[in-house]
Amino acid sequence: MKVPDWRSRFTRREALGLLGSGAGLTVVAGCRGDDIGTMPIATSAPKREAAATVSAITFPEGSVIRTLLEDVSPEALAVGATMFHEHLQFSFRMYSSPPADTLPGSPPLTPEQTAIAIDLTVDEMRMAMADGLHGIVDAAVGRRSERELDNLRQMATRSGMYVVVAGTYFKAPYPPDIVAMTAEQIADHLVEDAQAQRWGALGEVGTSMEMHEDERKYLRAVSQAHQRTGLPIFTHTEHDGCASCALEQLDLMESQGVDVAHLCIGHLTDIKPAAEPLGQTAKAIAARGAFLGFDTVGHEMSASSIPAAHKVRCVLEILDAGYEDNLLLAADFSQSRQLKSNWGHGFSTVLMQFAPKLRYAGVDDATLHKILVDNPRRFLAFVPKMV
Repeated sequence: MKVPDWRSRFTRREALGLLGSGAGLTVVAGCRGDDIGTMPIATSAPKREAAATVSAITFPEGSVIRTLLEDVSPEALAVGATMFHEHLQFSFRMYSSPPADTLPGSPPLTPEQTAIAIDLTVDEMRMAMADGLHGIVDAAVGRRSERELDNLRQMATRSGMYVVVAGTYFKAPYPPDIVAMTAEQIADHLVEDAQAQRWGALGEVGTSMEMHEDERKYLRAVSQAHQRTGLPIFTHTEHDGCASCALEQLDLMESQGVDVAHLCIGHLTDIKPAAEPLGQTAKAIAARGAFLGFDTVGHEMSASSIPAAHKVRCVLEILDAGYEDNLLLAADFSQSRQLKSNWGHGFSTVLMQFAPKLRYAGVDDATLHKILVDNPRRFLAFVPKMV
């Protein structure tokens, strides 16, 4: 089936008025795993051949993407999409069907409940692989326990998905022992955990609407840990939308010597439409070389309630400005009601919900492949600076 060239009929802007939910997006020819890897993906678009999807991008010698199970070549993630900011689990809850979201302070799951939750998550990951998802970065919102790490190892091993574990504390208020430390001591702590727990990124590193002094100290510590390890960083800005917070994060970490080619400022799609001219903050960040975290797409983010059409317009504005190399997409997936088993789109919601809207608005397959496949590899690949 030939995909219509919407731009022969509509401009990007005109096509926005026609945005619908769309069908799934084919961005890869296959996924990791013997039985899923060659499964065709039923979509409204033709299946892309693997040879056509592997872009001619190069990486510094010795570059790896550090997954929980092993270090892999950036080429290993070249045939599928990677979501740079998702949540496979939280310390206080795991996913369930039917939905039964719990809050911090809830009793821990029993071993039997944990096993059921892991089985469910593995099934969800495998279904997402059939949609074309190849890798997930599991964002941290606090120090990980050994139990959480073991859960993630089981998920990665059984699903066949590449799982990158990110690590950090989230934002103020921090645990008392972290508050009592200097930035240098916190950096030591982060480097030790990064090595022991096989972190592949530092994130999600958050700040409040008004940055606290403890958060400034913590960002300095994260910057030092980045310089000592080479690990990429991704941040959290408040879901209420805060353009100044995004720029403040970039200013502080750039002043501390962070390589902005391995820094992603997050939740830029939560900036309210009325807060600034379309894409103003994102374009300013991209102009300085950092990645743009458009990481609340593919589902309703209740804290921001920004229509998908506006988020599509933001993407088009970035592309029109020439910053397609700086764009990263993710959902910040975190709710049981979004699982496929609960009639949602699961961990592949960006591919199934948001990417088709971009295609319908006139974004071509080569650009989508760059955004979904190549850019995450460029962001995550680093040359390790520690054994």
